[in-house]
Amino acid sequence: MTSASTILTNIFKRRTSVEQPTWLVVLGILTVTIYAFSRTGFPEAAKISSAIAFFTGFWGLYKYGSQVNSHILLRFVWIAVIFQFIAWGLSLYVTPEWAEDTPQLDKVTRWFIFIPFAWWVTQRKNSIWLVWSSAALGILVSPWVTGDGIPEFIRGLNGERVFFGLRQAQHTSLFFGVILIGLMCFARPIFQKNKWLIIPLIITFSYCLLIIYINSSRQAWLSLLLTIFLVATYFTLKRFNRAQPKKKIITGTLFFIGLFSVSILLTSSDTMVKRVMKEKSALNAIATLNFDDVPYSSFGIRLHSWIAATDFIAEKPLFGWGDNGKSLVMKHTEWLPDNIRNNFGHLHNTYIELLVNYGIVGLVFYLSIWVYIGKRLYKQIKTGKIEKEIGYFFTSFLIFWSIMNCFEAYQNFWTGSFFFIVFMTGIQSKIWRAEYKLV
Repeated sequence: MTSASTILTNIFKRRTSVEQPTWLVVLGILTVTIYAFSRTGFPEAAKISSAIAFFTGFWGLYKYGSQVNSHILLRFVWIAVIFQFIAWGLSLYVTPEWAEDTPQLDKVTRWFIFIPFAWWVTQRKNSIWLVWSSAALGILVSPWVTGDGIPEFIRGLNGERVFFGLRQAQHTSLFFGVILIGLMCFARPIFQKNKWLIIPLIITFSYCLLIIYINSSRQAWLSLLLTIFLVATYFTLKRFNRAQPKKKIITGTLFFIGLFSVSILLTSSDTMVKRVMKEKSALNAIATLNFDDVPYSSFGIRLHSWIAATDFIAEKPLFGWGDNGKSLVMKHTEWLPDNIRNNFGHLHNTYIELLVNYGIVGLVFYLSIWVYIGKRLYKQIKTGKIEKEIGYFFTSFLIFWSIMNCFEAYQNFWTGSFFFIVFMTGIQSKIWRAEYKLV
């Protein structure tokens, strides 16, 4: 008879991915896909599917991922646990009356759910498109699932600010803005695959653009414009440097005509002009450095809370105040008006919230995730193992995401965590397939 120790040894013996049962791979990919589709409109289904994908993914990575170097990614998880615990411990020691009763260690570690998810997506070449498309589809149908559908569209077109039940207007603009960027980055390969796909592509693009327009989120307009401008500038310069003298003139002319046309289009939109002009007083006060005169408008509230946060950051710069640091700023800054202190519990800026909650260590940690993933991705793109379009999407997403997070703390809400997890799941799966010759 086989002894119990032998059975346990065989269970935990590490193997390669080719020895992985097909049913387990199918289960993993299916549950990740369900999570991607259902998180926006069917949270209970997403909760169950993500739990299955999470636990089976870590088991699959351990048992059948012997050829995959996941140690650095897992070290990120441990580092996140450590600095969150230190921040809570220091808060409990220095200001016990303001500290949380227990450390909330999941606030940062939940970002890394993409590790086991990526393991499943790595197993099949086209799984990345299944997962990303499912996430996009779940968002595209949200106006009819979490929102009121056509009536809400009509209210939006009549000037009412709508968000289709996706938490808040800023979060809706993030969702549809990312899809818009993805469509632009992958338009060429989609068109090359089948020319008739240009029709649904244009319809979907117009649909996203309409929602972002009636959503009236100024930060989304700004982020999209800057993202498109920077990416367009890159491609223009790239083409300009390779072109013949005559074509250089044409390239430059087309670029400036495009800028001029977009400028005319924006300034001729009454909706956009009115939304921007609402912050005229705040912008004038900032331009003259009279920060005390900035009114408590949408942007003014943000600015005053950021100024208030500087005192807290200066007091505990290294590890911060713990997970509730952002709410402490709003509650205990006496010069803020009472209605602001009582109605706002966070700082509307991911980077400032990281500095307040976890200090310089937390912010550097967050930035290092992007640097580490980005370096590995671009290394494989240079070797030709990953398509350039993935690199374009990564760069465009990062620009858009980074600007958006200057005006809202998406990374600290389920909306931002969801997008971060799904996006990084696809990117990490591409990296693993390239690194371990699974392309």
